[in-house]
Amino acid sequence: MYSAIPLVHGFPGKSRSHGAFGWSSLWLLQDDERRVLVDTGPPSYIPLIHSGLASAGLSAADITDVVVTHLHWDHVSNFTVFPNATTWVGEDELAWASTLPAGTQFSPDLHIQELLRRGDGVGRIRPGREVLPGIHVIASPGHTPGHLALTADTTTGTFIFAGDAVKNVNELRTLNVEFTMSEADSRRSVQRLRALLRDTNGLLIPGHDVPLRADGNGFARVQGQVAQIGYIDDEGEVDRSIGDRTLDSNTTEEA
Repeated sequence: MYSAIPLVHGFPGKSRSHGAFGWSSLWLLQDDERRVLVDTGPPSYIPLIHSGLASAGLSAADITDVVVTHLHWDHVSNFTVFPNATTWVGEDELAWASTLPAGTQFSPDLHIQELLRRGDGVGRIRPGREVLPGIHVIASPGHTPGHLALTADTTTGTFIFAGDAVKNVNELRTLNVEFTMSEADSRRSVQRLRALLRDTNGLLIPGHDVPLRADGNGFARVQGQVAQIGYIDDEGEVDRSIGDRTLDSNTTEEA
């Protein structure tokens, strides 16, 4: 079984003036034979990837596999960082993404072209299959047509990696999904993942939030979620923390 290690916890933040933050979840699954990343985050995560792996006694060269839930920039942008890893992508997702014109919202043109260029060096995966030992693939369309979720057998139970089929706790609770190409498909995908979460009594890792669990008739975060933001004002550098737990006197609370 795998140990599950968070390298970066996702955060459901938005920028109204500078586009989406892209603060997505990034997790490492590790056993005696494999070191697997689920998604790779946006380009800004590169320092966090190196520091997180170093904390686990690893480097980018130690990663054996990268499994991508879908082909948006904030989930696939760093697959090239791992020189010895096989990158696994949805067969249908890659076929769809390859038809998108340059400049399509959320679509990283050059990364998709690199996946295509690598040909058989990229593993194509389909729902209902075991992509790696103990890691199974689940259809979760809506956010994108070929979006995939994953389940992983870990030392602490079943982990469900929802990607952006479930971006945050509110989507899991309400079935109301933002940024979806098909609301009907997204609702069905959330319902499927809800049922799986309850059946396994595991943890669900959303695309942009901390881990979630079934809590009675509802769903809840297992820990506080927080983002730390620095900027320069007229008096110099300012740090702010935003989340649902107070870190310091400058924290702004958001449930």
